[in-house]
Amino acid sequence: MRTRHRIAIPMFVFVLAFPSAAPAQEREQALPPMTQRVAARTLMYNALTPERGPAIRLAIELGPRASEELKAAVIHAAWAEVRGEIDRPEESEALFDYMWAAARLRDERAIPFLVRIMAHGPAAANALADLGNAAFPQMLEVVMNPDADGYGVDAGFRAIRFMYGDGSLTERQVSLAREAARERLSGTQAYPAIRGALELAIVLLRAGDGDAELGRTVERLATDRATAEALLLPEERTLVGHPRPDRPIEWVQEDARRWLTGEAIKPSRIPVSG
Repeated sequence: MRTRHRIAIPMFVFVLAFPSAAPAQEREQALPPMTQRVAARTLMYNALTPERGPAIRLAIELGPRASEELKAAVIHAAWAEVRGEIDRPEESEALFDYMWAAARLRDERAIPFLVRIMAHGPAAANALADLGNAAFPQMLEVVMNPDADGYGVDAGFRAIRFMYGDGSLTERQVSLAREAARERLSGTQAYPAIRGALELAIVLLRAGDGDAELGRTVERLATDRATAEALLLPEERTLVGHPRPDRPIEWVQEDARRWLTGEAIKPSRIPVSG
């Protein structure tokens, strides 16, 4: 399993980024008040128009209170943005607005999109947790997929951890989540996948929903450097040119030591839909 670079987003900071050119802003100010019907029609049309900014802002403001028509349009527009079907400049950050709008909907139709972009920041993991166990099967599929991107696995485990903390998982789902964490803490894994599995494992153990085998695994990772090194993919065990080339091994051990020290597991749960 190999990792790929992802867009870095500060935790729990969601950017409402729109084109900043003054002429575009002046055109928007001259527009009449946006209705949900007009917003939906605007977002269904894959073109940059003066109405597009106000339309997505209205959707963000309404969140789960948006009409079914507007929710469907937001999901359509979000997919168009992530697929590059909107003719925007490469440096545009408008995609983050569509991520946030979809996250705010509390709509099961948005689950596939949220899964697609959940590695880009915590909004999607929180939004998936807001949907409860309706999103759990796809989260489990991600974290159990041996070919999944490590950052996606990390985000999937985070969403499951949030669901567990909300009390939305059934006993059977908790058992499946525990098995998934145990599976990711064996063999060789990408560091982000290890981190996500450890975070879920520690939360389960502290709540009494872990088991002796999972506890022993986490403790070995915390105390035995060779065990931590063997869990990492060979290409991720060292940082070429870094003053501390073996730092990834220490990261794994530091994550596992949270179990022994009682350190809080972050990021924390922040519901995104009102």
